[in-house]
Amino acid sequence: MASTPTLCNGRPASPLKPPCVTHGADTEYENEQEDMENRRFCKIRQYTVSGPRLPHYGQWYRDREVRPPLLFLVGEQRRDVIPRVLMDPNLPQGERIIVDEEVIYGTGVMKSFSEEFETILNDTRHEPERWVVVFSPTGCDTMLRGLGLLDESSGKVNLEHRDGRTFIATIGPTTRAHLVNRFGFEPDVCAESPSPDGILHGITKFTTSRT
Repeated sequence: MASTPTLCNGRPASPLKPPCVTHGADTEYENEQEDMENRRFCKIRQYTVSGPRLPHYGQWYRDREVRPPLLFLVGEQRRDVIPRVLMDPNLPQGERIIVDEEVIYGTGVMKSFSEEFETILNDTRHEPERWVVVFSPTGCDTMLRGLGLLDESSGKVNLEHRDGRTFIATIGPTTRAHLVNRFGFEPDVCAESPSPDGILHGITKFTTSRT
């Protein structure tokens, strides 16, 4: 890892003091990478200790007894992996980093979603197979209601209403867990990696297994 902060596309970051560092590929799908938590834990620890392989934050402030707080810009829905690791009470004081979280964006359902979703479903009603890919727990109820699967009295999915040709895939385990725990619905595919390729691989694998 280079000692100079870089953006996720490899371009040098602005020379800010304190530095501003983004790690796009490592944080973009944090909410979905539950199976990668141990790897993230080890990666994040790199910023709390010193050593030849561990530059960045630890080296920028290696002469300070207490590291300055880290401003962490987040969404309203997030996991606590980064703050929990950096503020681990078991870390020596010189390695612990206070994390100040600042919510800068939220997640919601577009007002037009229900109508637009209904239009798409109507346009594809004669297709032999169609997929709905879910990227967030937010809006799952609206999606299930649009598919006619949600029993309003119980708040759960009525599997008898499935049409056998409309399938649901999730971007990762967090969204899958929400569908299972909140609505009693097991999606047809849960991507092994939270990416377009991961979704495509999961759908291809599912489709192949049915033939």
